[in-house]
Amino acid sequence: MAENVRHSGTSDITRRSIILGLITVVAIALIVPYFQYTMASSMLGADHFHLGPLILCFFYLLIFNVVLVRWNERWALTPQEFILPLIMGMTASGLSTNGMSAPFLSMLMAPYFMATPENRWAEYFYAYLKPWATVKNTGHALTWLVDGLPDGQAAPWAVWVIPLFWWLTLILPVIFMALCLTVIIRRQWVEHEKLVFPMMQIPLSFARGMDSSRHIPDFLTDKRFWFGFAIPFGVIVYNIIGYFTPVVPRFPYFGYAPAISFGEGFPAIDVNFLPIILGVSYFVNLDVLAGLWFFFLTGIIQVGIANRVGYVIPGYDNYTSEIAMLDWQNMGAFLVFVGWGLWRARHHIRDVVAKAFGRRPDLDDSKEMLPYRVAVFGLLGGFVYAVVWLHTLGMHYGIAVFLLFAVFLIYLGVSRIIAEAGIPFVRSPMTPQVLVFYSVGSINMSAPTMTAMAQTYGPLGEIKSTFMPALVQASKLSEFGRRWHRGLAWAIGAAATIGVVLALVYTLYLGYDQGTRQFTNGWWFGRIGSTIPFDQTLVKMRNPFGPDWSRLTFFGIGSTLMLLLMSLRASLPWWPIHPLGFMLAYSWPQRNIVSSIFLCWLIKRVMMWVGGIELYRKGQPFFLGLIFGVGCGVALSMVVDFIWFPHAGHSLFGID
Repeated sequence: MAENVRHSGTSDITRRSIILGLITVVAIALIVPYFQYTMASSMLGADHFHLGPLILCFFYLLIFNVVLVRWNERWALTPQEFILPLIMGMTASGLSTNGMSAPFLSMLMAPYFMATPENRWAEYFYAYLKPWATVKNTGHALTWLVDGLPDGQAAPWAVWVIPLFWWLTLILPVIFMALCLTVIIRRQWVEHEKLVFPMMQIPLSFARGMDSSRHIPDFLTDKRFWFGFAIPFGVIVYNIIGYFTPVVPRFPYFGYAPAISFGEGFPAIDVNFLPIILGVSYFVNLDVLAGLWFFFLTGIIQVGIANRVGYVIPGYDNYTSEIAMLDWQNMGAFLVFVGWGLWRARHHIRDVVAKAFGRRPDLDDSKEMLPYRVAVFGLLGGFVYAVVWLHTLGMHYGIAVFLLFAVFLIYLGVSRIIAEAGIPFVRSPMTPQVLVFYSVGSINMSAPTMTAMAQTYGPLGEIKSTFMPALVQASKLSEFGRRWHRGLAWAIGAAATIGVVLALVYTLYLGYDQGTRQFTNGWWFGRIGSTIPFDQTLVKMRNPFGPDWSRLTFFGIGSTLMLLLMSLRASLPWWPIHPLGFMLAYSWPQRNIVSSIFLCWLIKRVMMWVGGIELYRKGQPFFLGLIFGVGCGVALSMVVDFIWFPHAGHSLFGID
């Protein structure tokens, strides 16, 4: 789709685009936490779709290209000036709540606030906690964060300064390493493999028409777009009327039909109609959609048979699915999927490394966000620095290396899934900490190492979402500017730094102003989400075990089956089912959206059978309309919540 976009004469980064980008970053860092924590409204930062930045940039488009352009045509935004603020906003969105700040702050405050005589944290952890990396309840700092400041008291910011500073010296280099890794793999994914990047087809669609005489995207003048738009937006507007009176019955737009069950012991399939999933999935290849729902069904069958025969792997860890057997099978498939992709990219990676060491001066890296030399040595140097940092925290060098490898393999895998499947709600089968614990065995890990491991769940986990997929999607959009690739890296760096720092500070401000106990999101900040890493690490410390061979057996099964499936797909061009879905079988976000994915697959399959690619292209405006109907409806609902329903809002978007 991007090939049909005509670049305007001005493709440099403009001052206006930077200003709009910074406004977007600040707005995301303030709006997303506020509505999620204090308004009980939609969770704009708990997924990979980044609806918040898209809504804001659509608002800019209306102001400049519809209103102000009537007075002066030079006010019209170019496609590049629309894309850059979106990229910066996406970067900040992944760091604003669930992707970083919420789990990080929760685990920073937990050791000295959530400890009780019953949980025995003080006995097992306190001797190994570093004072520069934890926050104590000095001067009631944590109590007031949870309960709100008493009248006449000032927020005790001083207790947070040193821990936040030192943790940011890890977090920001990790973000930079993710950017370096993105630069290294961009050409392979975007140019060589030509991955679809389904969610990025939405901003790409904006570019078609913005640099014409009308200055607006072509799809905004298409009746099919407005027909698709009217369906979700009309239902949301109708439901908003019901916010004010129970007389108006709620249309079950975001509700569920009766679940489908295959029998006793077999998990039921949730049935729902989610227009935003339908809209995004329309741009996904049919074989990928088929794989997502087909392997979900096989996962249900596998779980059902295990339940019937009574097979259970003992032990449970949060931030995985409910079935350990399936978690480890999926994780084995996940790592093979990542490894297969790296193997396919081996020649490109070899060339990138050679360029970094001066052996391939002919390799052009001028279109990359960073020179290959900076990307390669930045990744290697950042990795060494992070290992030393974690060792200073108390972690054994070998475990630190293993953990960081797992972190970036998970980042890479989730980014690849989103680049191919465009799923807004997706998580890795498990966190890197769970993978390390059961692979090495707690008996082979010291108490300081396990204490440090518990502290990394927030900043080095993949609990709800993560930030690297936004960087990878930005690398697809970087094609827009012919001369702004290096500047784009600085823009992303500024967005990440400002976004994460402002989100952390503003979240603390909200806590002291209102008390996190009043937060409408009931998982983080002195609640169960804060205790999980330490409680479950303590279980492993008190009941030491070696490498868990029952889990590792299913890891091997998943790896073997995934290798077989990938080989079949590579050798049989007609193979109709993409193995990507195998590593997401019966995972939590998939359970919520698989019925909508199946419906889109069925619609698209019929359309391709009836009218081929021509009918598919004609259907694109309608499905874009579904997406923007949801986005505008969610924005309207949030405005209504802000005015009339503070602290009692209505969540229309997001899966926690």
